[in-house]
Amino acid sequence: MIAYFAKSDITCYVLRGSRGDLLIDTGLPQTWRAMQQWLRQFDVRWVLLTHAHADHDWNAARLQRMGAKLILSARDRDLRQHFLTQPVHPTAPQYRLRNAVQCVGGAVWRSPHYEPDIWLNEGDGGLLRTLGFDAEIIPLPGHTLGSVGVLHGRTLLCGDAFTMLWKRPDITPHAHDIAAMQDSLRRMLALNVTRLCCGHGLPVSMAQARPVIAEYLRSCEKP
Repeated sequence: MIAYFAKSDITCYVLRGSRGDLLIDTGLPQTWRAMQQWLRQFDVRWVLLTHAHADHDWNAARLQRMGAKLILSARDRDLRQHFLTQPVHPTAPQYRLRNAVQCVGGAVWRSPHYEPDIWLNEGDGGLLRTLGFDAEIIPLPGHTLGSVGVLHGRTLLCGDAFTMLWKRPDITPHAHDIAAMQDSLRRMLALNVTRLCCGHGLPVSMAQARPVIAEYLRSCEKP
């Protein structure tokens, strides 16, 4: 079972497990009070950060102090609290201004320091199964070097690899490595999933997302 919490254009998810629950991403300070209330219905033992941007890891330190164990890709180790160690670039011309604002905001908004209990490395895709979850970790680099998703059945919890930020399916407006992001989008198309759970906006069917991804990838191939 997957449950979601959406507030301030940020969406966090809980995946139920056989030995406790997994929270995916943690939101910003203004979402903490409401999310903390929402989390009371779950037994969160683990927190997986899809990547180390402040809108996803801000409350990680708080949850760790409450007893949850944190999981983050080792490729985002230096990104924590230091947004500009992986500067982002606009993924399409219409996002140039937004990207400039994002770079300024990212340099200012620094989440409280935390040390993950588990650093994800290549080959750790089966970690969640060892922790009691019917799910696997899928590398989705591009938005950040260490971006990951979680595949549960035919649902992919994809962090910022795709977005519903404007209440419509769209590619992420920013990426550190655009070529890697495009490869991750191709990987998503190849997966046999019917739903994407994005880090911004509500879950979306793959039937709606697929043509948007395919059109973007086609546009990137034009000379």
